[in-house]
Amino acid sequence: MPTHSELRNLTTATKDNALTAEERDEFLRRKLVARLASNRGDGWWHVTPIWYVWENERLYLSLGNSRRHLKNMQRDPHVTLCVDIDPRLDDPSRSPRSVVCFGMAELLTDEATVRAISGKVGARYMGGVPSALEDALWFEGRTAVAITPVRWLAWDQGKGV
Repeated sequence: MPTHSELRNLTTATKDNALTAEERDEFLRRKLVARLASNRGDGWWHVTPIWYVWENERLYLSLGNSRRHLKNMQRDPHVTLCVDIDPRLDDPSRSPRSVVCFGMAELLTDEATVRAISGKVGARYMGGVPSALEDALWFEGRTAVAITPVRWLAWDQGKGV
């Protein structure tokens, strides 16, 4: 019969199933989609899927200038970003992994910086920005975002069992 602690490890983040910093970093380097949450200011959070780059202990994003997240982060730089996988959907014997970053967002508007970060994001997810998408990517201008982690929740429900 599994213990209470073992059962908890299967349903939530615990000290027993926590990822090490190395495991977390390795997970964040995978080509996965994150969910970014920013405070709308009206009691609701704005949450959308987003591509990112994990580099130099920061998460980097590239957003079109009309995006709601930018308005939210200008007012309140607190953000939450979640990256996760749940292979149980295809194979119930495998365990889900999640990394949640509570961080502070810094908006970067220097054109060279924005282009460099946007290029890294495009290279990571598409092998580079196809010329057919170049106009769509830049028509409204872009802002890069650097997220400095303040706190992490990172776990693998297969650990500690």
